[in-house]
Amino acid sequence: MSKMLLAIAVTLATQTLASIALIAPSVLAPAAAADLGVAPQAIGIFVAAAYLLAMLSGLAAGGLIAGLGPVRVCQLALVLGGAGLALGAPGEVTLIFAAAVLIGYGYGIVNPTSSHILAANTPRRRMGLIFSIKQTGVPLGGAIAGAAVPPLVLAAGWQGTLLVLAGVCALAALALQPVRPRFDARREAAPRTSWSRMAEPVRLVLASPGLRVLALTSLVYSQVQLVVVTYLVPFFNLRLGHSLVVAGLIYAVAHGAGVVGRVIWGAIADRLRAPGIVLAFLGFTASGCGLATALASPGWPVGVLIAIAALYGASAVGWNGVYLSEVARRAPPDQVGVATGGTQFFTFFGALSGPPIFAALVWATGGYAWGFAAFALPPLLMGARLLSGERSRIRHGAAKAR
Repeated sequence: MSKMLLAIAVTLATQTLASIALIAPSVLAPAAAADLGVAPQAIGIFVAAAYLLAMLSGLAAGGLIAGLGPVRVCQLALVLGGAGLALGAPGEVTLIFAAAVLIGYGYGIVNPTSSHILAANTPRRRMGLIFSIKQTGVPLGGAIAGAAVPPLVLAAGWQGTLLVLAGVCALAALALQPVRPRFDARREAAPRTSWSRMAEPVRLVLASPGLRVLALTSLVYSQVQLVVVTYLVPFFNLRLGHSLVVAGLIYAVAHGAGVVGRVIWGAIADRLRAPGIVLAFLGFTASGCGLATALASPGWPVGVLIAIAALYGASAVGWNGVYLSEVARRAPPDQVGVATGGTQFFTFFGALSGPPIFAALVWATGGYAWGFAAFALPPLLMGARLLSGERSRIRHGAAKAR
């Protein structure tokens, strides 16, 4: 197997399993809540804690990669995710926060490490496609968790399900050991991690105009993505009056379009050699879909709603691969992981802040429509900013050519 294909396999598998570890607790929350003595919606606190730790751990990823090697860090991410799942199995509420810490820390180091591996083993002309293929691991992990966790809960209980998934993560970490010599040959004597060094990724991003724009883009787009993921089903069910089955179907279409979209947008970005234009287009599309969703009424045909959801998912869920590949291109060659961790800090801040802001809008206005309308504006503005920057780059390149 070529080194590039092996890099894709390693990073895609790690991303998928880390996503399963993060998403599985939400899927089994209804079954676990009664035993834990908490409300099912308390899973939101768990998810927020996990994302907060992911924000911080991404900043430490560069030092870990330098000291341990990228494959070892992938193994660490899987072990942490599996340990977090196992920690939840005893059913002790006091251990749940610790489980969120471990799962979130492991999840946060995956993107910087994967970008480090892929940037070193992918031709620049194919980065958009390859990074996007790797990023399909996020919705793929969600789809696997949604399909596999409920039957496992019925067969083994929610605690047994956590232990099974923890075992899968541990076995996957062991399976990566044979490939480690191919990627981890160059590393320092010890990991470089400290609180002062954790500020380096953010400083690197803020010092680079190109990386700053990408960081802001990821903040805005991740807010919209989490709004779609969190509120699309309640909107179609509670506001438009469709059954949970129909609402779930529409939700599945949005996620499926996100998987396909990530690959298509990556290929188009490589073909055009203008990822900024692709990201701008996705912002415009997500904005239009947000407005269409806000205007939707119970009388609209289901087919129209499915089409809107598909476009919404393809744009609001499908942008990540193009963004990560562009971060890798603009980062200093030896600091791809550091730059990815720095921009990811803003990405996860968007993921944390989007749903609460939307919830506040729903509470203030008494409905979902104003929330979707409000979240249509930021990607529109960000898309205009990206398009303006891409035009300036093209004009500058043409002037230099003359």
